[in-house]
Amino acid sequence: MKKAILGLSLLAALPLSAHAAQSIGAFFGSPMSGVQYKHHDLRFSLGVDDFGVAVDKTFNLGSLANDPSMNNFYTFVGGQYVDDKHNKLGVRAGVGFEVPVERFEIYGELGPTLYMVEDFDADLEGALGIRYRF
Repeated sequence: MKKAILGLSLLAALPLSAHAAQSIGAFFGSPMSGVQYKHHDLRFSLGVDDFGVAVDKTFNLGSLANDPSMNNFYTFVGGQYVDDKHNKLGVRAGVGFEVPVERFEIYGELGPTLYMVEDFDADLEGALGIRYRF
């Protein structure tokens, strides 16, 4: 419980200003489910069911491919720590989609995570979520 409170405190300390490039919401997935804060192309995730933290950099595929029809798709790279007896620290990457609906965005993603501490293992992980843009 102390880890979850510490993580929420760190998430609350992030700068919040009224830009449309920021959003906050909830996600459900593997290996953790919790809350997520997005600031431009950086995402900060906090797992509350199983404690974990993740930081990712996202890249819009429409911008990368110079094709506006792909603006709802992205790729990401980052790292995560999960308080799990088998998997702890990992590097992750993947692809996802994001659909704007009014002031909300619905998203889903899938990708491998390579865990390198205690066990050397690769897991396919995914998440579905919703964020409120402000």
